[in-house]
Parts: sequence; structure tokens; C-alpha cells
Amino acid sequence: MKRKIDEKKLIIVVIIALVILLILGLVLYKILTKDNAKATYEQAVLEKQEKLKEVAVQDLTGMSEQERMEFYCAQFFKYISVRDFDSAYDMLYHEYKENYFPTIESFETYMIEYFPAEVSIIYNNLERLGNIYVLWIHVSDVYNGAYGHNFDMNIVIREDAYNDIQMSFSRNSAVEGMGGESYD
Repeated sequence: MKRKIDEKKLIIVVIIALVILLILGLVLYKILTKDNAKATYEQAVLEKQEKLKEVAVQDLTGMSEQERMEFYCAQFFKYISVRDFDSAYDMLYHEYKENYFPTIESFETYMIEYFPAEVSIIYNNLERLGNIYVLWIHVSDVYNGAYGHNFDMNIVIREDAYNDIQMSFSRNSAVEGMGGESYD
């Protein structure tokens, strides 16, 4: 009788061990397929971005300087409006980021606090010095109109080649337009 009890206990322990191994196997499988799917997705995104960059370069060659600078500026604000702060941050000049937005989080905080959720851009003027362009723009709050946060600012763009740019902007323009203190 004691032997039957020991055999039952052994069978129960083996079944529990098998169930635990099965659960661990399923969890491991989920983790591995998730990582593989993520890597595949990231590769597809990179390939799409490279293809878009090639198409953009072809499109940019037929544009005037004014049109190109407006295109770059619009791309930056498009990233902001869809909350793709990483892509917008990547467009900024390295030293500018170091001085004013040392982390992506500081940039994101600034953009959420001082820029309207949806903007309309009016391009006022463009000046060039070598490969450096200064674009004067007016930023309008689409949702709130005249009652929203509207302001003028400068965008400085350095174009080393078609679609190879770095930019900065007069960041205090948005802060002063709200009547707030400087973001420094």
C-alpha cells in the first residue's frame, strides 16, 4: 500500500514537472518569436526609410532652395504633429541638442509644453549663407486659431547634400509667445 502511495506521488510530481516545462517552453517560444518579429519589423522600417530617402533625394533635385527648405521644415513639424519625437530630434544639429536638449526626453517635454498639437506653418522669408539657410516662419495653432498659441520663429538649416541636413530653431520664440519664463 505504501508503494502505491509513493507511485502516485511520483506520477503527480512528474505531471507537475511536465506542465511546468510545457509552460516554460511556451513562454520561451513567445519571447523568441516576439524578438524575431520585432527584428523583422525594424528591418522593414529601415528598408522603407532608405527607399523613401532615395525617392526624396530624387524629388529634391528638382526643387528650388526655398522649396527644399520648406520641405525640410515641414518634415520636422510633421514628426512633431504625429509625436515621432525621435525622428524630429534626429534632424537637430548635434551641438544644438547638447546645449538645449541633451536628452530626447527634454526635447519631448519642450515640444509638448510649448508647441500646439496641430500646427499650420506660413513661410515668410529665406536667407542663405553658403550651405546655411535661415527660414522665418509663423506657427499657428490649427485647433484654437487666433485664441491659440501662435508665434513667429526662425529655423536654421544646414544642408550638406540633398536630404542630408541638420537644423536648429529659435526655441525661446514658443516660450515667449506663451508669456512664460525662458526654458533655459
